Amino acid sequence: MCDYSAEGVWDKQGRSVSAEDLPVPSDIHRMLLGWQEWYEAADSTDADRLPFDGAAHAAFGLYIARRVKRALPDWTVVYFDESKLPPRGAPDLPRHVFEYEIHLPDCPPGKF
Repeated sequence: MCDYSAEGVWDKQGRSVSAEDLPVPSDIHRMLLGWQEWYEAADSTDADRLPFDGAAHAAFGLYIARRVKRALPDWTVVYFDESKLPPRGAPDLPRHVFEYEIHLPDCPPGKF
């Protein structure tokens, strides 16, 4: 889950951690940091910026989470899918709808 001034990686206590601390290949580090930059750019006041595509951002985050799971199969990888959150003011959804564990059978190479 992205957040401002974070790197999109959280420990099991909910604390932000550095993407570089994950023992994964450097291309995954770069994807995590790019994903986070994409999120933060949505808050830009630059008139030339493209509109933020939340669904595409969430889909790419899920892709990265699957890559992390393939790289660290013994780790528990949980994805917080912001595209599945209910709109403000709508009834709450069960947490498992938008926050769920990534399992290896869901992670075939190249799946996006």
